[in-house]
Amino acid sequence: MTKYLFLLCCAFPLLALAEPAAEPSVESNIREMDADHDGQVSMTEIKLHLQKKFGKEYKSALLDKLEARANAKSCGSSFTRPLP
Repeated sequence: MTKYLFLLCCAFPLLALAEPAAEPSVESNIREMDADHDGQVSMTEIKLHLQKKFGKEYKSALLDKLEARANAKSCGSSFTRPLP
């Protein structure tokens, strides 16, 4: 039993030294999506990025709906209506 405990204590520092898998940061994902390099990511750019990454049919109904809402001139909230 003490041998296993000793081996575990010796192996644990080696596991701590292992580097985690490098995943892209949020910033790098946004920079990759920003096709026109204006510093802002539009819904159209997000849609194109996701379709390029996962295929044309990836959540197409939802992305079309979000893109239509983003391109709308005004929303129906009471904050956008003119005051009487």
